[in-house]
Amino acid sequence: MSIFNSYWRKLLLVWLVIASFALPVPYLSQQPGPTFNTLGKLGKSDFIEIRNAETFPTSGELDMTTVREIGGAQQTITLGEAIFGWIHPHYTVLPRRANYPDDVTAEQSRTQSTRAFASSQELALGAVLRLLGIPFTESIYVVDTIADRPAADFLKPNDRIYSVNGLAVFTVEKTIAAVRETNPGDIVTLTVGRDGKTFDIEIPTVPAPDSAKAGSIGAFLTSEIESEIKAEFADQRVGGPSAGLVFAIAIYDKLTPGQLTGDAHIAVTGTISTTGEVGAIGGIRQKMIGARASGATYFLLPIDNCDEAIKRIPKGLTAIPVGTLAEAVAVLERLKSDPSGSLPSCSAG
Repeated sequence: MSIFNSYWRKLLLVWLVIASFALPVPYLSQQPGPTFNTLGKLGKSDFIEIRNAETFPTSGELDMTTVREIGGAQQTITLGEAIFGWIHPHYTVLPRRANYPDDVTAEQSRTQSTRAFASSQELALGAVLRLLGIPFTESIYVVDTIADRPAADFLKPNDRIYSVNGLAVFTVEKTIAAVRETNPGDIVTLTVGRDGKTFDIEIPTVPAPDSAKAGSIGAFLTSEIESEIKAEFADQRVGGPSAGLVFAIAIYDKLTPGQLTGDAHIAVTGTISTTGEVGAIGGIRQKMIGARASGATYFLLPIDNCDEAIKRIPKGLTAIPVGTLAEAVAVLERLKSDPSGSLPSCSAG
């Protein structure tokens, strides 16, 4: 009888261990995603098509890199998936809260990601036009608001923001910076356009998620560029802002004589602003792995990601940090003219 009971206790223990692997945990897993050659085609369509401007032939491969994410806003992975990700050399497991505040819904996250990707295309075009000295206008719009944050009571999607506390704003970065200059608890005044009318809205600020001293209202913003020159993109069904730099380089290559990438296979990541600044991104490790797996030998990345990247650069891949679109263009020109020459690099040397 004791042997029988011991057998069932062991069997129960085994089943409890197995079941525990299916328990949800508040983490997410990042894995290498597919790459897309922005100078080539996606299906039968050009990845990027320029309208209302003279374009020039391109060559080589200029890859957009992506991350496949399991879990997300108010979503979980299982304990088994988390353990597998912790031991897999190409995966990263992060607390969900590191990427998604608890008060952001899955629907809001998807909307923000989709709009951020569309915005990155607009910003890329703006950055190139500014670099080439071609005039354009930029407008700031509300994508969505976060529940239980002040903006939810005052702003609506597609509201246009003209100024913050009387300061005219023309970029998302300057709009956010103007709000962050306030102290939590202060009132910020936005001049907003809605339904053909322009009016002021006074919104109380709360502490920003990353700083108790900076003001925040909890609104997601995007830019829209107005120019005769248009850039149309094939549908990749991905999201996020981190393809801005590669889009900008591809547009620049198409709008300027000569073949910027030569015959090289180059992968790129980084956000972009219309003033040309390159911003840091997440998932740098997975993007480098995906880039090398697709055959890239050079990888342009934000200079702010260099310290993280240096620990995980795949063999055969040269990581080149850049801070602006102009720097990225200069690096590619140097690489084309002298492949064996000295280049900025994220390396121990």
